[in-house]
Amino acid sequence: MSMEVVSLVALVVAILMGFFLKVNVGIISIAFAYLIGLIYGVPAGKIIGGFSSSMAITMIGVMYLFGIITKNGTLEVLARKITGLAGNRRFLLYIAMFVIGGLLSGVGPGAIPTLAIVPVLAIPVALKAGMNPILLSLIGQMGAQSFRMSPITPEAVVVSELMVEQGLDGNTIPAMWCLFVTEIAMILASFVFFKGWKFSEPTETMNAEETPKFSVKQLISLVALIAMIVSVVAFGCNVGLASFVAGTILVILKCGEDGTAIKSMPWNTILLVLGVGVLMNVVKLAGGVDLLASLIASFATNRTASPLMCLVSGFMSFLASGLGVVFPTLIPTVGSVAQGLNGVNPVELMSSVVIGGTVTGFSPISTAGALILAGVAQFEGFGEKYSQNRMFVELFVVAILAMVISTAFAGLGVYSLICG
Repeated sequence: MSMEVVSLVALVVAILMGFFLKVNVGIISIAFAYLIGLIYGVPAGKIIGGFSSSMAITMIGVMYLFGIITKNGTLEVLARKITGLAGNRRFLLYIAMFVIGGLLSGVGPGAIPTLAIVPVLAIPVALKAGMNPILLSLIGQMGAQSFRMSPITPEAVVVSELMVEQGLDGNTIPAMWCLFVTEIAMILASFVFFKGWKFSEPTETMNAEETPKFSVKQLISLVALIAMIVSVVAFGCNVGLASFVAGTILVILKCGEDGTAIKSMPWNTILLVLGVGVLMNVVKLAGGVDLLASLIASFATNRTASPLMCLVSGFMSFLASGLGVVFPTLIPTVGSVAQGLNGVNPVELMSSVVIGGTVTGFSPISTAGALILAGVAQFEGFGEKYSQNRMFVELFVVAILAMVISTAFAGLGVYSLICG
């Protein structure tokens, strides 16, 4: 059996074993990756190269700061105040989180750093308000994704340059509106899937007048959190490294303990995400992604080109970074594909690639889903209701729903209509 097929089968088997045997998928994935490497002669260095240092820094840095301000009660008070302002109108929190995600993403830094910030705000609010923390985080992240193609974001700049290199218009506004429409549909689907109209009893009172005031240490922690967000949004700082700086300052100022924060970090979840990344690197090295992508693309026609681009990019995004791999790989092909198929708009194909490479990021093995998984796991007392394996499967379902919705929209001509 070819390495391409074996690597894809190993990925599926690792996920199924993790779910049914209740073992860490990441550790299984590393073992499978090394065994495949031994069988097919892949050097250990290339296998280890699948361990994403950037994702590790992002997750560990954010969770480190998250652990400090959680343990000293800052997020507790902040969450109680926010939920208190909503009173019994908890549905307003869904709208507020979408707007927060959209604003933070669209004003400059794009979706990537915002995806890390949103769960830090959404999860404690949701748990205090008796809401599903996964759903509230997803809605905030969908807001971030909706405006990632705003012309001033790094993602939009990359896509624009890839279009201009083909002699095409580098305007990313059509892709942004296509994303917005898709994300709204995804919010509705997620709302139904998670039964967002159902609330549990709040873990604390939602009356703002009954919430305690911030202590001096908590106010300093809040300032540090805001400073981290501003540094990322306004100055383009790396969210993981900025979180380490903010957390270190808080430890020096005696506003938190590094040992306590480190112990509280969800290392099991971090290992899961990074370990699966190692196996998926082997899938890419084996050509598993290219194999499936070429099979799907070979069936392209005038009517199916856009949905196929969306489907291929969505599948690739399960296994690789949308911005780092999917966009640079597929967007340079939209000009030639459009020329070969009369009547196909290259801007529409570009939008389909961007959307497909974005929406499956809610998979627990991608950045957006991984940050939600890690964030919820950090709270004690919610292990039974929001178990790691259950969340892992639920986030996969959301990613698959997103891919189905986006592909359907492309096939029905929604993106064609928006792109003109």
